[in-house]
Amino acid sequence: MLINLRIAIFSVIAVFIFSCQSTSDLEIETQAPVRIAILSTTDVHGHILAWDYYQDKPNERYALSKASTIITSLRERYPNNILIDAGDWLQGNPFAEYPARIDTTGMHYGFLRAVDHMKYDAVVLGNHEFNFGLEYLNNQISMTETPIIGANIYDHGTKNPHYTPYVLREFDGITVGILGLTTPGSAIWDRPRVEGILDFGDGVEAAKRFVPEMYEAGADVVVVLAHSAFEGRNSFNADELGLENFGKAILDEVPGIHAMVLGHRHRVFSTVYQSPVTNQNVAVVEAGRWASHVGLITLSVERRGNGSFRVSPEITRNISVADASEDPAIVELVSEDHERVRAFVNTEVVSTNDSWETSYARQRPSAAVSLINAVQTEKTGAQLSAAAAFTTNLTLGPGSISIGDLAQLYPYENALYKMRITGEILRKYLEHTSRYWQTTTAGTSPRTDPSVPGFNYDMISGISYEIDLRREPGSRITMLQYQGNDIKDDDEFTIAINSYRAEGGGGFSMLKDAEIIQIIDRSVRDIITEYLSGKSNISKDDVFEDNWKLVY
Repeated sequence: MLINLRIAIFSVIAVFIFSCQSTSDLEIETQAPVRIAILSTTDVHGHILAWDYYQDKPNERYALSKASTIITSLRERYPNNILIDAGDWLQGNPFAEYPARIDTTGMHYGFLRAVDHMKYDAVVLGNHEFNFGLEYLNNQISMTETPIIGANIYDHGTKNPHYTPYVLREFDGITVGILGLTTPGSAIWDRPRVEGILDFGDGVEAAKRFVPEMYEAGADVVVVLAHSAFEGRNSFNADELGLENFGKAILDEVPGIHAMVLGHRHRVFSTVYQSPVTNQNVAVVEAGRWASHVGLITLSVERRGNGSFRVSPEITRNISVADASEDPAIVELVSEDHERVRAFVNTEVVSTNDSWETSYARQRPSAAVSLINAVQTEKTGAQLSAAAAFTTNLTLGPGSISIGDLAQLYPYENALYKMRITGEILRKYLEHTSRYWQTTTAGTSPRTDPSVPGFNYDMISGISYEIDLRREPGSRITMLQYQGNDIKDDDEFTIAINSYRAEGGGGFSMLKDAEIIQIIDRSVRDIITEYLSGKSNISKDDVFEDNWKLVY
């Protein structure tokens, strides 16, 4: 009750401060405004240097080293600045994977060494920070000078933040508070690694709690740094966790926020949003992915004679790094790591005489997806297996298949589950995954639904089925058989499936109550590598299953 009363009182005061424009208010003497710049990156995912480890060649579109050059220039222009990152920095490419899975001697991850060198003011935790387990994450944080924040991540069974919830920075007598929040989906997506240790709370509720606390601690300006998008539907099924993408919801309900830096959806996005609780304009940015952009917000902060502040957004934009040069200091800082990773990625796993392509892997059966399903089936002994084509621009062979090739085939750090499902669940699963395709008229080529990402379109082995795209989702699976027999709702099967999907990722709510038989807490990619390492040569015919088709 006391907390709710405090929030209510704060809301009334904030609305008064930010909204009232009486004659006496306009007559208050103000000092010359102070300009504060908020610089940001997000979803770096290991892209420290301008290098494509999969192709083993430069890639000028992304790199924290290129962002660093832009940031240096912006800092010269705006001496009062903060530099922050909106999360998903620990996992994502071979550079990120190497210290977590390959060199386990405790080396300090290159991204964190870079942000220390660049003097970031805060970095928020994203959902992918939990992919390698808490011991690895917390050890990396312990070696890092930069504050790693996350206000809505609690010690299990409490509301005590496990990580630092916010930080304060001062410029010309003005104190800027930076509140860290993360999407709560990690409670689902990394359940085996966090369950019973950490709880992930609702982002809006955490903002309601901590924004007033930041003002009490002396903040004059408040910035929300969130690994969450501005808005968008949940990709998990757990109402108690709140929204996955809560940016707009916070601004709709929580007064006193002046700027918001977002991530998670890999979008290049900027806007000025008028908060309905205060009518105050709030600057919002999301700076893409892989350090492709530097987010820039500038705020004009005026101190009034009565000690209050008027805060107004000026610039809200994202700056591409494509034409920037790499910061030689960052290149030098991680050069040894870079060369070790290159050598590792180019290691041959197996050879093949075939060409394995994924360009049409979502339109018809492919050997590449069949390989994933064959490995998952062998490892678990399940009757069925489900996998997605994570990329549609991969070609393997003929010749050597390297560790880097397999990292493209399976880029995520998913564990492997074996579950028991019914025929009814299986049909619902396929109907749900078919949403990737729009409904077509007869004779029209298939078109994808842009709201459904490709990694949420699964193909299932061990059965035969047809997806009729002329029908609406819910009635598209017109043929569904196991070993030549029609599948009934009460038939039972075992299925191999990745942890993201098994825990409801992608909105697959039909799996919520399915029995979990086995959890293999290893990366599916590592299991694929192990499977292939035991062979001198792999042929498409060894794994290919032509078992489904689209009808249109």
